[in-house]
Amino acid sequence: MVEVFPPPADGTGKGLYSVIAGALAGGVPEPSWVAVDDGTDTWVLEASRRSADERARGVVAVSSEEALVKAQRFGIGGAMWRPPASLGALDAFASAACTEAPAVRDAAALEMLTGASAVSVVTFTNRAFWRAQLGDRELADMLAELAVFLEVPVAILEWPALVVADRDRGAIVEAWEERVVESRGIRPALSVLHPVRVAKEILADVCSALTAGSATGESSNPLPAQPVHELPHGRRVGWWGIDTSATSVDEGWIAGPVDLTSTSCRWRLDGTEESGIVEEVLSSDEVTGVEDVLAVRVPGWATRRLRPGSPSGLLVARIAEAASRRGLPLWIPNVEPEGLRLVLGLPGTIWVDGPAVPS
Repeated sequence: MVEVFPPPADGTGKGLYSVIAGALAGGVPEPSWVAVDDGTDTWVLEASRRSADERARGVVAVSSEEALVKAQRFGIGGAMWRPPASLGALDAFASAACTEAPAVRDAAALEMLTGASAVSVVTFTNRAFWRAQLGDRELADMLAELAVFLEVPVAILEWPALVVADRDRGAIVEAWEERVVESRGIRPALSVLHPVRVAKEILADVCSALTAGSATGESSNPLPAQPVHELPHGRRVGWWGIDTSATSVDEGWIAGPVDLTSTSCRWRLDGTEESGIVEEVLSSDEVTGVEDVLAVRVPGWATRRLRPGSPSGLLVARIAEAASRRGLPLWIPNVEPEGLRLVLGLPGTIWVDGPAVPS
């Protein structure tokens, strides 16, 4: 039987076990575990003890949107509402089964580079923006993919940053643009710090280079303006870019980030008919409380692995309902083809960008 923690103390326990058994009888793979959000952080503490791979294969039965945000940040693969229902369990188990385990982030691989007198450190230009837009997990996965193409040890720090030896900047940028970028819809510009001199402790030297502001290394090509489409008709309504002052578009509005934090930002939208603020939100309550905005947006990191039965899927559905009641467009970034079916079923005016929309 699937491990459940903490064991539900209220009357929903019997129903939860019944729903789990029914979902498994329906043919979906068994998750690693099912966590129960009982209004405390007991499940959070227990989940934190699990490996990243175990979390990707786990499911949480939630009672609040706050728990969904925590599950998303943990990288938990599936989520369902309490009290549990059969369809919700099926979607949650299926989501957990198809969630990819995170790439290896083995800082110990730096020990393989101890013979090098200098190394290159690969990180991202506009790192703070991309952490909010894609999240550390996605950025680290992209660097791990780059390491595979470069045929170097996967030595990724939590910055995130990739440390490589014996590869020049040209080879690094070429692998990034021709191999990694081709397989993904969004392209952060790389910043390559080279050379970082190695003294005694390579990890200390690399961290010092990063924190000392050495991220002024040469960058790869910047990201051009990205299109935003409105569903369900699919018409392009605007664009977004990092530096809108240097961007011009032929039609629609252009939006750029302002007031950036590590997890969210506000966006300034300028169009021919109206201009104003797009506020990022992480709950339906936040949608209810915003004032003087043109639209609301889900932070990019919170839409990772958007699909039915995922923490992001349940969270976005709740936010869409609240935005629809307010009559506000909801902007959902980084939508992949796997999430398009869910997004097409949401109420209200929906704006999307990412791999699922035409470039």
